[in-house]
Amino acid sequence: MKGNGKMNHIDYLQSKFENLDLVNSSFHELPLSLHIKLQDEFYQLDDQGEINLEYFKKVYDSAINMFDELFNESDVLYLVTVVRIEKPLTKPLGLYSKFTSKSNNYRLKTFKEFDEDGQTIQFSLETRKKDIAYKKMIKAICNQDFKELTPRFTDKLVTYPEVFFINKYKGLIFHIYDDRGAFILFNDEKVHKDFNIKYSTLLRRE
Repeated sequence: MKGNGKMNHIDYLQSKFENLDLVNSSFHELPLSLHIKLQDEFYQLDDQGEINLEYFKKVYDSAINMFDELFNESDVLYLVTVVRIEKPLTKPLGLYSKFTSKSNNYRLKTFKEFDEDGQTIQFSLETRKKDIAYKKMIKAICNQDFKELTPRFTDKLVTYPEVFFINKYKGLIFHIYDDRGAFILFNDEKVHKDFNIKYSTLLRRE
């Protein structure tokens, strides 16, 4: 696994989240995590079996509002994408060129792992909120299971990219896994408790 330069997201996770591994750790099992529903009023399909655009508007709005609450304009964040591939990539993920500003082009780092199933790559970009098209990116995450919807991540991979927004200043991680929900992981008990109360009506209670 290789990186270069100053502290990368893996160093940060080791320091602030007790060696959290984005590839193998389960957020669901961690004590300072919240499992959030992005909406609970509508279904993905309408009565005619068509995509329910009202459902997706609610999902987008909920996820984007959460991002805006968790990340201020001045916050430094790591934009981390985990992908699993069978064949070597010939270029970085298109989502970084499509959804981030040109000022980010030379700061993208890669961390590679190999196992019997192929290769896992973590792409990591230290950036700021203003330098990423986070609203479009969030919509693309939510659209992953519905090919008719845009925007989308269009890289041809074994699996759809998993995206993690890591707030370097506030010590939290926001991971939207698809249109059904998201995890927020904290490294501070008080902040976790505050958001547990704030999002109490949206918590998934397994």
